[in-house]
Amino acid sequence: MEKMAGELLTICQKKERIYIYGAGKNAGKLYSFLKRNQMEVQGFLVSDRSGNPEILFGHPVIEAGSFSEDFEYLILVPAFRGTKTYMEIFEHLLDRQIKNVYFLPRKLFEFIMEDHLIHVHLLPLFHTSRYSLGKKIPVEANHYILMMKDERGQEYHWRFPQKMINGQNPKTFSDMFPEKSALEEFEEQYGTYHMLPKEKILDEDGHSTYAVYMARSHMDRVRLPKNLPSWMIPIQVGAALTEVDICEVKDNFGENISERNGNYSECTALYWMWKHAPETDYIGLCHYRRHFDLDEAGIRQLKALDADVLVTAPTFIQETVGVFFSELIPEADMKLMLEAIERLYPQYLSSAKEFLASRFYPPCNLFIMKYALFMEYSEFLFSITFEIENDYHQIGFYRNDRYMGFLIECLLGIFLMENKAKLNIVYTDMRFYS
Repeated sequence: MEKMAGELLTICQKKERIYIYGAGKNAGKLYSFLKRNQMEVQGFLVSDRSGNPEILFGHPVIEAGSFSEDFEYLILVPAFRGTKTYMEIFEHLLDRQIKNVYFLPRKLFEFIMEDHLIHVHLLPLFHTSRYSLGKKIPVEANHYILMMKDERGQEYHWRFPQKMINGQNPKTFSDMFPEKSALEEFEEQYGTYHMLPKEKILDEDGHSTYAVYMARSHMDRVRLPKNLPSWMIPIQVGAALTEVDICEVKDNFGENISERNGNYSECTALYWMWKHAPETDYIGLCHYRRHFDLDEAGIRQLKALDADVLVTAPTFIQETVGVFFSELIPEADMKLMLEAIERLYPQYLSSAKEFLASRFYPPCNLFIMKYALFMEYSEFLFSITFEIENDYHQIGFYRNDRYMGFLIECLLGIFLMENKAKLNIVYTDMRFYS
């Protein structure tokens, strides 16, 4: 998209005068983008003056029917094919024989809106040198990276959702962490934050084994990288619900919960791994779109660092994790989760409450663990989820809304928080394919 935006700016540079068609939000965002790139706009065109201002950003708003320009001009239209607005503008300009019109492609305008969001809403959050925006760090779509460096120059990354900054600007990140830094608050909850070193430290014997199962579905629409690492094993989830065959490994083999994929999402693969995966030194889970920022050699650092578990950069939430997940699933789900923990693992209850009151969580059920730790974790989480299912079945509630996938995200965070004193937890970034 940057290339397409560059081509647009080159076209604008060749014209003496630039006009934008429209006087609403889209026109304003396009105007701001051009101004940031030193492009001057002479005015705005509209089909009808009624309901529109006479002046916008200090420039005249002109009715297209009275537009007359002797100079070489260009009219930019931020409206898209397939919309009623596009059709009306197209016909209006054509009827009046107005020339030199550039209709912005939807993807280009999406890039411009993203640029607007970053410059107008996002960058003002980083007004001190303590925190910065990780512009070149891989992250999931609709998320950004909050980056912090300590006195040694070590980087620490947290992802945060775009919706956190939509609408009114929130407080700056310095205001969000007035007493403790992001790092201090995070480490109180999860222990020392070890980022995977950029300089690869590989295990010397090279005999360790790794298996990261990549959850795939017959509904996938994203093209995957051609060369997957040798340690990544595609596994078809929800295989019991379709006759379409896309992977050699499927979650409906042997003892399984494949038919519950509508609630468990990628975690039906996790159950299959617990019951059937061959033992390896390290075992993990990722998704067809969400991968670890690891290459073929990079995973070998886990043994060299004696890491117990690897997860991706934690998510930061401005309010609390509990509030965040209550927007995704009913609060009753989390209430039942706490009750199940209290019955089955009472020693975890205080960590569970602390987790929901915290502002960080490990996202998307992505992890790589030592095999023995994985078996312990799986026993913990499926004991809890089956208890919750039983509670709902007793009152006749049957669902198909991915709620267990979200609860298991919480259970991973609770498990890590409870065991932080004895675990060496390492973090890396997430690669997202869209």
